[in-house]
Amino acid sequence: MERRPSLRTWLAKAVANTLVGLQLRKTRWLHGWSIARAVCDPMRVQHRLLARILATNRNTTFGLQYNFERIDSYAAFAQQVPVHDYERLRPFVDAEINRGEAALTAQRPQSYVRTSGTTGQPKDLPLTSTHLAALRRIHELAVAFQYRSCPEGFSGSILAIVSPAHEGVLPNGMPFGSASGIVARNTPALIQEKFVIPAPVLTIHDSRVKYLLILRLALARADVSYIGAANPTTLLTLARLYREYQVELIHDLQNGTFFLASEVPAEVMIVIRRQLDAVPARAKELARLQEEVTAPRIADLWPSLRLIVTWTCASAGVAVDALRRELTPRTRILELGYISSEFRGTITIGKRAGSGLPTLDTHFFEFVERERWDRGEPVFLTLEKLCRGIDYYVMVTTPSGLYRYFINDLVRVHGFLYKTPLLKFVQKGKGVTNITGEKLYESQVLAAVRGALEAMARNARFVMMLADDAARCYRLYVEPDSGERPAAGVLAALVDKRIADINIEYRSKRESQRLGPAEAYWLQAGLGDTYKRHCVAQGQREGQFKTVALAYRKEFLFDLDAYIDRA
Repeated sequence: MERRPSLRTWLAKAVANTLVGLQLRKTRWLHGWSIARAVCDPMRVQHRLLARILATNRNTTFGLQYNFERIDSYAAFAQQVPVHDYERLRPFVDAEINRGEAALTAQRPQSYVRTSGTTGQPKDLPLTSTHLAALRRIHELAVAFQYRSCPEGFSGSILAIVSPAHEGVLPNGMPFGSASGIVARNTPALIQEKFVIPAPVLTIHDSRVKYLLILRLALARADVSYIGAANPTTLLTLARLYREYQVELIHDLQNGTFFLASEVPAEVMIVIRRQLDAVPARAKELARLQEEVTAPRIADLWPSLRLIVTWTCASAGVAVDALRRELTPRTRILELGYISSEFRGTITIGKRAGSGLPTLDTHFFEFVERERWDRGEPVFLTLEKLCRGIDYYVMVTTPSGLYRYFINDLVRVHGFLYKTPLLKFVQKGKGVTNITGEKLYESQVLAAVRGALEAMARNARFVMMLADDAARCYRLYVEPDSGERPAAGVLAALVDKRIADINIEYRSKRESQRLGPAEAYWLQAGLGDTYKRHCVAQGQREGQFKTVALAYRKEFLFDLDAYIDRA
């Protein structure tokens, strides 16, 4: 039986649709003056922030070890405190968790953000209440800029897919979860009223069950106008699952059921039971679509969709190309921004991916030019010394106790807002290979692959280039979108030539035959999802999953050759 919306639900939606724009415009106005001042003199803000962080934490174990009380300038900070990665900080984090020691921050962490580590042990990153409050403010401001870019995106329901805010409890009793979930949980209540997916749904471990349940709940809302997900592959997965299970999902909408209900945890079913009510009118609408369209697109499922916020840079760009085929020109895709588990690096203030304003009043930034770092000759720079078009490694100091933290990320300056550089994430630093002096970068591979696919009028759902030291060549693996495709050799030749045009050292090594020609292989449909499940099983967080599209074959622990489409 179809249940009519309750008066409370109807009123909440009406109030949200009326007031959300006003609230977001107010947010942007309230913070606009401070942004205007900051971008005109970024280092005044940065130096005051650094002094405040050091003064607040001077009596911590870390602060005493590195003599924070004697640091009176950035130069002294850079001289006294070495660059750290997580493994160097792990003993301090362990002291916090196991002994309650004020090891990194004077303020006790309110929770921890867990993410995969380089050694197999997860990284538990402290998050103080001061830092969380700042991240919430940054998040509200980012959403306000999204509204400015595309107000129509906020006219209907919001489908927000993030990792869980709460995943467990550490020995010190503190909860741990994902950064995206923790921040999303602190989204203003007015906007949360428009969310389609209750937070408990995001805790389901079986990704197939979780995504199909997300589909079931979202399909009941024909008015979805905004979709947010960190990785565009999540949206491609939703589209694929709908095409595979549309009969079952339409039946569920007609009858108020979920065909995988027996696989949903009982505590989640309690929360969502009312949202599984029958929606016969919507079921009829989708049944008609099934008859008219062989492979419904995301745009067909939600005709009111106007805004998607996701990663569009680096390796995500390949999936974004495929995602655009799921949409109409009326739907805008906005860059989510430079975000990691450790900190939020930028706010996207315009419609382009290169309009990332550094979060300079919350995080202290340092940079080293990529070439200098790779040569082992780092020269540390602050924001005011960056140049347009240059790639830099990032070091960050946060209110949660990360000091001169090397995150192995590369960013590029795409322009300036007054005196403040605007940053765009380029790639992970490890996305670099070198068989015989060519120094091939992930961004070069992705540019070559995208150009080759465009020349063939094709799109890809997954791309991986492996450097084969033994064979002295590169092997490209591509999962294409549906439809006919040229021979893999054609793709290999196009990519090989385009990389040579981009990278002169690669061209030199190819001409001298020190590098063999690139090889290419088409992969079976669904490989990208299979690889993602493999990585999640190895400890990567699903909501923060990022594919690095370039690696050494000897270090890549997944057998892509087993999934080559030999048809």
